Amino acid sequence: MLETLAPVHDVNEHCIEMLAQIARGDRPDSVTLVLQLKDLLTALTPESRARAAGRSLLLTDLQFSNAPWWRSARARPARPVPPPTGCGAFPKAAALQLARATLMVTWHSLRTSAQSAVLLGVQPDVAEIIAGLSLSEIEILVARRFRHVRPRWEDRPAIWRVLLSAAASADFRKMRDFNLYSLQLVTGELWVSTNGREKQAERPSLPPST
Repeated sequence: MLETLAPVHDVNEHCIEMLAQIARGDRPDSVTLVLQLKDLLTALTPESRARAAGRSLLLTDLQFSNAPWWRSARARPARPVPPPTGCGAFPKAAALQLARATLMVTWHSLRTSAQSAVLLGVQPDVAEIIAGLSLSEIEILVARRFRHVRPRWEDRPAIWRVLLSAAASADFRKMRDFNLYSLQLVTGELWVSTNGREKQAERPSLPPST
């Protein structure tokens, strides 16, 4: 698992730096999550960014809890898919790079250890599909569906606020508390998506951000 975590941290840091770049740019409102976290993102230092990225959980998402989406992607990988609506999107070049990195690290991690699906936040049916992809299929999928790569929990900025605040703090207990919370959260989400429950399980309490 230590071999699995190093590339996960790299992808996490890449995602956080992309968010920070948008926050420092002329259009921070192009991504709703960035607009809501602009104060923390613009204040990131290389050290705090690395601390935030060094989680055992993948901080990017590529429809990892959406098994029908992935079954369609496997059956028709070259078919263009409309971009998702909602919270804004990364610029094309950045999204392509992040989508490729996210899918490659997920593919390699799942082939190395099936247990890594939990840390990656990948639903079991989706994990099976991704692990069975060829490199050429991955490239086609990235080219056609890169717009679907998103920050995990993009619609829940409070989670990111706690993460970035903990990373900026010298108190290691805040990072430890976030680790526990995020693992509880993602395992609960995977349980719900796997069991097809319409009503979500009760979420763990969010650790304080201050």
